[in-house]
Amino acid sequence: MRTRLPAAALGLLAMLQARPGVAAEPPADCGPALTRASLVRCVLAQSLVLREAAASQRAAEGRLEAVRPVLPSNPTLSGTVASRASAAEQRLNWSVGLAQELEVGGQRGLRLDVGGGELRAQARWLASARASVVAEAWVAWFGALAANERLALAVKLEAATQDVAATVRAMAAGGLSSDLDADVADAAALRASQGRLRAQEARSAAQGRLRRLVGGAVAPTASGELEPLAQAAGLGAPGVERPELLALEETQAAQRGRVALLQRTRVPNPTVSLFAQNDGFDERVLGVGLSLPIPVARPLAGEVAEAGALADRAEAETERVRRELQVELEVALAQYAAAAQARALFTPERVARATARLESLAAQVKAARLPVRDALVAQQVLMDQLEAGIDAREALCVASVRLTRAAGRSLEGDAP
Repeated sequence: MRTRLPAAALGLLAMLQARPGVAAEPPADCGPALTRASLVRCVLAQSLVLREAAASQRAAEGRLEAVRPVLPSNPTLSGTVASRASAAEQRLNWSVGLAQELEVGGQRGLRLDVGGGELRAQARWLASARASVVAEAWVAWFGALAANERLALAVKLEAATQDVAATVRAMAAGGLSSDLDADVADAAALRASQGRLRAQEARSAAQGRLRRLVGGAVAPTASGELEPLAQAAGLGAPGVERPELLALEETQAAQRGRVALLQRTRVPNPTVSLFAQNDGFDERVLGVGLSLPIPVARPLAGEVAEAGALADRAEAETERVRRELQVELEVALAQYAAAAQARALFTPERVARATARLESLAAQVKAARLPVRDALVAQQVLMDQLEAGIDAREALCVASVRLTRAAGRSLEGDAP
């Protein structure tokens, strides 16, 4: 079912958008660190996508305003002056006329309906763009948080492997270990340093994605906990219709209205005229005239056919998007459930125990309680476990964003 936005709501929504050429002022708390509380406000204040959508809405407002006049054209004022002269006398002839075209087929009402439908569709597209921007911001922010944690973990691994490598080199120098073990430990330390450099690069890329969303000369940093959106828990059915679907329904209705308008436009518009003149006998003449255009064969037939085809296409597109959104919701539900189960595998106790074991490997090797090669294997296994834990937490966060978006719920907050 199509829903219509009241005119007052449309006006208020338009007033809230930035005017062309004027950059929106960011909120006061939009500093170099983006928190869970400030992210949405900062991104919405600086979004160029929303400025583009707002400009499109203002264009629709202008088109609607252009069809509000009652008369289809301006009145036409005409006049003539002539001099009649003969051998006996000379006289002055003049005439004044006023003509006005009139619409008798109700075209103005249909134009208003079409313009109003286009404006409502643009308002829906603006809401859809807003939701998409916020969803992208959450995904980028969670990605930046995960990149921060991966870099911190890579730094820990690098320090741990370097401790192991230093311990093994000292043992090899004292004859307590082989030179091969020392070389293997050095190779593991080198690989850990390479991993740390890759983590730094990934963190810079994540910060760049945030910078693209909020602008600014300095790349912002994400600050907060890598935890999913609270409102995603318990979602199982769409709360409201998605704004993009509502926009397509309004567009479809506007296209059908355009077909009716073109059909009604084929009704000829009469032109009524009033005139006054002074003829050659110095008589005052007042009159009324009526003219009708003669329509050519099949007037506007091609335009009507085109508008009808566009309306059919809009109807098919609406149904296609409806099906896609339903599938998107089902997929998002499945992904969220799977991500929640994967996240539950990495309990805080397991993560804490793996971190402690990773940091104590050098001491275990030094105390000769763990062979060097076993320590290097254990080091890699523990590292993989901790990285997988970060991946699982990020996947659940991203899945919570996609599920909330697919269910048609608001992403502009972090509460049920």
